[in-house]
Amino acid sequence: MLFPSVEWFQALCNAANANPERFRRLGTVDLVLVAKIDYPHQSRLFEIVFSGYHCAGVREVSSTRAAREGAVILEGPFEAWKEMVANIKANGQADLAHTLNTLTLYDTPMRVWAESQLDTDLFYRYQQNLQEFFDSASHFETEFAGPEATSVYN
Repeated sequence: MLFPSVEWFQALCNAANANPERFRRLGTVDLVLVAKIDYPHQSRLFEIVFSGYHCAGVREVSSTRAAREGAVILEGPFEAWKEMVANIKANGQADLAHTLNTLTLYDTPMRVWAESQLDTDLFYRYQQNLQEFFDSASHFETEFAGPEATSVYN
Protein backbone atom coordinates (compact mmCIF):
# COMPACT_ATOMS: atom_id res chain seq x y z
CA MET A 1 0.00 0.00 0.00
CA LEU A 2 1.40 3.37 -1.01
CA PHE A 3 1.83 6.15 1.58
CA PRO A 4 0.48 8.76 1.30
CA SER A 5 -2.73 7.84 -0.49
CA VAL A 6 -6.45 7.62 0.11
CA GLU A 7 -6.06 3.84 -0.09
CA TRP A 8 -3.46 3.84 2.69
CA PHE A 9 -5.60 5.91 5.05
CA GLN A 10 -8.66 3.84 4.07
CA ALA A 11 -6.72 0.71 5.07
CA LEU A 12 -6.26 2.27 8.52
CA CYS A 13 -10.01 2.95 8.63
CA ASN A 14 -10.79 -0.61 7.60
CA ALA A 15 -8.47 -2.01 10.28
CA ALA A 16 -10.06 0.21 12.93
CA ASN A 17 -13.58 -0.68 11.85
CA ALA A 18 -12.74 -4.39 11.81
CA ASN A 19 -11.77 -4.28 15.48
CA PRO A 20 -14.26 -1.98 17.22
CA GLU A 21 -13.56 -3.41 20.69
CA ARG A 22 -10.01 -2.10 20.48
CA PHE A 23 -11.46 1.40 20.21
CA ARG A 24 -14.59 0.93 22.33
CA ARG A 25 -12.46 0.66 25.48
CA LEU A 26 -11.10 4.16 24.72
CA GLY A 27 -14.48 5.79 24.11
CA THR A 28 -16.13 7.49 21.19
CA VAL A 29 -14.33 9.86 18.83
CA ASP A 30 -16.06 12.68 17.02
CA LEU A 31 -13.34 14.37 15.05
CA VAL A 32 -12.31 15.40 11.58
CA LEU A 33 -8.55 14.99 11.28
CA VAL A 34 -6.56 16.22 8.30
CA ALA A 35 -3.21 14.48 7.86
CA LYS A 36 -1.03 17.02 6.05
CA ILE A 37 2.14 15.55 4.57
CA ASP A 38 4.57 18.27 3.54
CA TYR A 39 7.10 17.83 0.74
CA PRO A 40 9.58 20.56 -0.20
CA HIS A 41 7.38 21.99 -2.99
CA GLN A 42 3.89 20.65 -2.27
CA SER A 43 1.67 19.10 0.37
CA ARG A 44 -0.85 16.27 0.34
CA LEU A 45 -3.84 16.42 2.65
CA PHE A 46 -6.13 13.59 3.70
CA GLU A 47 -9.33 14.18 5.64
CA ILE A 48 -10.25 11.36 8.03
CA VAL A 49 -13.68 11.45 9.67
CA PHE A 50 -14.23 9.68 12.98
CA SER A 51 -17.73 9.20 14.34
CA GLY A 52 -18.52 7.26 17.47
CA TYR A 53 -16.55 4.03 17.48
CA HIS A 54 -15.63 3.93 13.83
CA CYS A 55 -13.85 5.68 11.01
CA ALA A 56 -16.54 7.09 8.75
CA GLY A 57 -14.43 7.93 5.73
CA VAL A 58 -11.35 9.30 4.04
CA ARG A 59 -10.83 11.69 1.14
CA GLU A 60 -8.00 13.74 -0.25
CA VAL A 61 -8.58 17.48 -0.04
CA SER A 62 -6.89 20.29 -1.93
CA SER A 63 -6.25 22.52 1.10
CA THR A 64 -7.07 22.86 4.78
CA ARG A 65 -9.90 25.21 3.78
CA ALA A 66 -11.45 22.44 1.69
CA ALA A 67 -11.75 20.23 4.78
CA ARG A 68 -14.89 20.08 6.86
CA GLU A 69 -15.51 22.82 9.38
CA GLY A 70 -13.79 22.16 12.69
CA ALA A 71 -11.07 19.98 11.16
CA VAL A 72 -7.92 19.45 13.18
CA ILE A 73 -4.72 19.50 11.15
CA LEU A 74 -1.84 17.13 11.93
CA GLU A 75 1.02 18.30 9.74
CA GLY A 76 4.63 17.41 9.30
CA PRO A 77 7.33 16.74 6.75
CA PHE A 78 7.13 13.56 4.71
CA GLU A 79 10.29 12.23 6.40
CA ALA A 80 8.70 12.49 9.87
CA TRP A 81 5.58 10.67 8.66
CA LYS A 82 7.72 8.03 6.96
CA GLU A 83 9.80 7.46 10.09
CA MET A 84 6.67 7.18 12.26
CA VAL A 85 4.98 4.66 9.94
CA ALA A 86 8.17 2.60 9.54
CA ASN A 87 8.60 2.55 13.32
CA ILE A 88 5.02 1.36 13.82
CA LYS A 89 5.55 -1.46 11.32
CA ALA A 90 8.85 -2.49 12.92
CA ASN A 91 7.48 -2.52 16.48
CA GLY A 92 3.79 -3.35 16.07
CA GLN A 93 3.03 0.08 17.52
CA ALA A 94 4.85 3.39 17.87
CA ASP A 95 7.70 3.37 20.35
CA LEU A 96 7.93 6.31 22.76
CA ALA A 97 10.01 8.41 20.36
CA HIS A 98 7.41 7.99 17.59
CA THR A 99 4.06 8.49 19.30
CA LEU A 100 1.80 11.32 18.22
CA ASN A 101 2.33 12.84 21.66
CA THR A 102 6.13 12.92 21.30
CA LEU A 103 6.12 14.00 17.65
CA THR A 104 3.81 16.96 18.34
CA LEU A 105 5.03 17.94 21.81
CA TYR A 106 7.15 20.90 20.74
CA ASP A 107 5.39 21.49 17.39
CA THR A 108 8.31 19.73 15.77
CA PRO A 109 8.70 17.65 13.73
CA MET A 110 4.88 17.55 13.61
CA ARG A 111 2.36 20.19 14.56
CA VAL A 112 -1.32 20.17 15.48
CA TRP A 113 -3.58 23.13 14.84
CA ALA A 114 -7.14 24.15 14.01
CA GLU A 115 -9.03 27.37 13.41
CA SER A 116 -10.34 27.16 16.96
CA GLN A 117 -8.38 26.27 20.09
CA LEU A 118 -11.33 24.14 21.21
CA ASP A 119 -10.98 22.09 18.03
CA THR A 120 -7.22 21.79 18.56
CA ASP A 121 -7.91 20.47 22.06
CA LEU A 122 -9.92 17.61 20.54
CA PHE A 123 -6.68 16.16 19.16
CA TYR A 124 -5.31 15.85 22.69
CA ARG A 125 -8.61 14.52 24.03
CA TYR A 126 -8.63 11.74 21.43
CA GLN A 127 -4.88 11.27 21.18
CA GLN A 128 -4.85 7.68 22.44
CA ASN A 129 -7.61 6.74 20.00
CA LEU A 130 -5.65 8.36 17.18
CA GLN A 131 -2.49 6.54 18.23
CA GLU A 132 -4.36 3.23 18.10
CA PHE A 133 -5.66 4.23 14.68
CA PHE A 134 -2.17 4.94 13.29
CA ASP A 135 -0.75 1.88 15.02
CA SER A 136 -3.03 -0.15 12.72
CA ALA A 137 -0.38 0.48 10.05
CA SER A 138 1.51 -2.42 11.61
CA HIS A 139 -1.02 -4.80 9.99
CA PHE A 140 -0.11 -4.16 6.36
CA GLU A 141 2.90 -3.40 4.18
CA THR A 142 3.60 0.21 3.30
CA GLU A 143 5.60 1.60 0.40
CA PHE A 144 6.58 5.25 0.52
CA ALA A 145 6.01 7.77 -2.27
CA GLY A 146 8.61 10.50 -2.47
CA PRO A 147 8.10 14.13 -3.46
CA GLU A 148 7.49 13.14 -7.06
CA ALA A 149 4.18 11.56 -5.97
CA THR A 150 1.26 13.41 -7.43
CA SER A 151 -1.89 14.46 -5.72
CA VAL A 152 -5.26 14.48 -7.42
CA TYR A 153 -4.96 18.25 -6.98
CA ASN A 154 -1.56 18.86 -8.62
